[in-house]
Amino acid sequence: MAESIRLSNGLEISLAQEDGYASYMEDVAEKGLAPIRRSEEMPLAAGGTLHTESYLPFGAEKAVILVHGYTESAEKLKEMVWYFVQAGFCVFTYDQRGHGRSVRGVDDLTLTHVDHFEDYVSDLEELLLRVVLPETKGMPLCLFGHSMGGAVVSHFIVEHPTTIRKAVLSSPMIAPATGSFPPWAVRVLTALFCMIGKGRDRAFIAGPYDPEKETFEKSCATSPARFEYYKNKRMANDYLQNCAPSYRWVHESVVQTRGLFDRKKVSGVTTDVLLCQAGKDDLVAPLPQEDFIKALPSAKLIRYDEAKHEIYNSADAVMKQYVKDVLEFLTAE
Repeated sequence: MAESIRLSNGLEISLAQEDGYASYMEDVAEKGLAPIRRSEEMPLAAGGTLHTESYLPFGAEKAVILVHGYTESAEKLKEMVWYFVQAGFCVFTYDQRGHGRSVRGVDDLTLTHVDHFEDYVSDLEELLLRVVLPETKGMPLCLFGHSMGGAVVSHFIVEHPTTIRKAVLSSPMIAPATGSFPPWAVRVLTALFCMIGKGRDRAFIAGPYDPEKETFEKSCATSPARFEYYKNKRMANDYLQNCAPSYRWVHESVVQTRGLFDRKKVSGVTTDVLLCQAGKDDLVAPLPQEDFIKALPSAKLIRYDEAKHEIYNSADAVMKQYVKDVLEFLTAE
């Protein structure tokens, strides 16, 4: 089933509903995207390739790059791709290094590893230069980043303050939640593991992939239908089964925060930013998100009290408001 939402510019968007969600995604969204989808493996300057996907609808006047989160993939954002295409965007997605079908720094497909967080930002820079700009030819450029992808987008707009017109940060990992351990302790402990040669080892906080333990109740979603749809894809494809970080990844996730609060750089950002905050998020810290928004020249925050970390996997009522907020923000002049 589907429900329509109308944007202030008159566009009407067909929104998937939990009732009949899998059928809608397979028979409407994925079939609708197939004719305009192009997939390629983009060589990286440092070696290896990024798996990229481009969706190029006729008549599009804006472009958006979607950047997924930790242990995710471009495939997980397929529903959002569908909405952006309906709203008149050229859409570009990719599997970040260490994820999906892109280059890996370790052999274990369930392990997420990166040598330096800056590598994620460099990959986005290469994608923009080699894939996006040749296709969009002067179109206004937007970014959408979830969680770790939100951190990547945040670093990108700080380092390239005038390149991107608008950016949506969805539950961004401005700083990860570290539970009972203070961030400094996590930084020191993981630095020690890296120093003794265990940077590429699985961190003790996570085990191997086990679909039996991957339940909706423990997930970051509030929509069982949306959760199950992607879980089935994970079980069927080993390259989608990232589930644990290396010690180096944990270390990099903590230290990257410092690069987002350079006052001189942040004050020069011209990108208009919307930060979508989940009220029931236990994976990323809310206060650093709010501090980052306050530091930016043009930014606002919308909080979804009933959403968990994956706002884009919310129940229908939240999803309807979230999609409308995101599209209204990005399509407004």
